[in-house]
Amino acid sequence: MKNIFLTIGVALLLPATAIIAHAGPGNIRNTVHNLSSTGPGFVRHFYSTETTQICIFCHTPHNAQPAQPLWNKAMPTQAFQMYTSSMTLTSVAKAATTPGPESLLCLSCHDGRTALNVLHNASFGIDAGSGDKKFLVGGVYDDPMAPAGVTGVPMNIDLFGAPYRANLGRTGDSGDARYTGTNLTDDHPISFSYTQAYDEKVAKGLNVLNPISVPKGQGLRFFGGNRDQIECSTCHDPHVDYGMDYNGNPTGSGGNTALRPFLARDNTGSALCLACHNK
Repeated sequence: MKNIFLTIGVALLLPATAIIAHAGPGNIRNTVHNLSSTGPGFVRHFYSTETTQICIFCHTPHNAQPAQPLWNKAMPTQAFQMYTSSMTLTSVAKAATTPGPESLLCLSCHDGRTALNVLHNASFGIDAGSGDKKFLVGGVYDDPMAPAGVTGVPMNIDLFGAPYRANLGRTGDSGDARYTGTNLTDDHPISFSYTQAYDEKVAKGLNVLNPISVPKGQGLRFFGGNRDQIECSTCHDPHVDYGMDYNGNPTGSGGNTALRPFLARDNTGSALCLACHNK
């Protein structure tokens, strides 16, 4: 019987580790991704006031959607504007018209539209429909895009009307246009095959990308069936402790500040960039 439970436990863990490998000092307790009520003692813009659990804000062993990596949140459904360039992008990168599934996991919080505070499986919160639960949000509202004088405001869910982030708690609400999160044109291109992009550059006699073995050897992660797809988590690790709060103040956790913001490796001297780019 002991072996049966051990097998089940390992089976539950494998999907998560298959999609998100961890680099650097991974201790989510000491990061702003810790949304529990027992906070680490530094500034966090968003957190729950209702539970001490930490992993639940992204993961659940039951009722996960999608099942890998045991995801506990609604996924974005809107169309995204992807990065484009007539000068530098390869044809394979230009062909990416929507974020891949791994990047959508990140965007389920960071698209500025999909409800941050709605979970598929939770023992706390109020009914949000379809079996989901909505938890109350505390934290500090301190947004550089806020109206003059609106900074450092202690939050609760009732504050979220204009001019605040009206999207919290409501999946599909258009909210403030500044936060709808459909525009990815100012971000690094994602959701395309690095190997195909590399081959295309080589075929044109351009030695501008390193073989994929180089970034993989430096801790960068690739996804998809061929494990060569660039996604948000190629460069970012959501679990890494980089020892700073939202405002750049030390947290005292001993995290590696060179990994801010949630980097998969140190970018001193553009080392993260140069893992892929041969400049």
